[in-house]
Amino acid sequence: MNTIAERIRFAMNVRNVKQVEMVQKTGITKGAFSSYLSGNYNPKKDKLELIADALGININWLMGENVPMENSSAKDNPVTGYVFYKEMEYLLNDTDTAYIGFQTQYGALIPRYQIYVNVSLNEMHIVPIFLREDSKEYYQYPKELTQPESYEIFTKDFASIHMTLATSQIYYYGINEKTLEMELSSFAYSSEKNCYVASVCQPVLCDEFVREIEKEVLYLRKVPR
Repeated sequence: MNTIAERIRFAMNVRNVKQVEMVQKTGITKGAFSSYLSGNYNPKKDKLELIADALGININWLMGENVPMENSSAKDNPVTGYVFYKEMEYLLNDTDTAYIGFQTQYGALIPRYQIYVNVSLNEMHIVPIFLREDSKEYYQYPKELTQPESYEIFTKDFASIHMTLATSQIYYYGINEKTLEMELSSFAYSSEKNCYVASVCQPVLCDEFVREIEKEVLYLRKVPR
């Protein structure tokens, strides 16, 4: 996200705010705001301040600086939810949608997962984005999924990605550290336990996600253990 237009669109997606709401909140005309979103014109500083205030974000981030998106005054919660940002270039077809799962951490949005949603089957596939400094933490499925008090950090944004909680299936592409092979964990939502439980369902694998795991496995086999 290198342009102001991209950052405005991203922040609106994170905040789940529509253009008509931004026009109402900022007083900027619909035509002017459309030109900002398209990138035809960059807003002047006074308009940037209005946009940043309406979205509750850091104006310096909005202007392209390498700083957290959240205002420094925002509360930091180490166990926070994920927001799903649509990655159009990875769109597979009309019923399959790809996202990046961003976690809010220490006042910044960190890309943590690639998310693939098959809307027709109400299933989500998750593969970690391996950041070298903490890749190992993501080889196994996130334990929050199987805990009633915390599974919602993954599901709070379900409505925006057209998932239905009650019948949802989640598949996590991880790595068995002993065998250095891909390990697929399958989960189904249990209304009785109010969290996800292990499932025996076997999905049609997402080839792109399998390749991501294979690349990480290849790296692990080359480095000293």
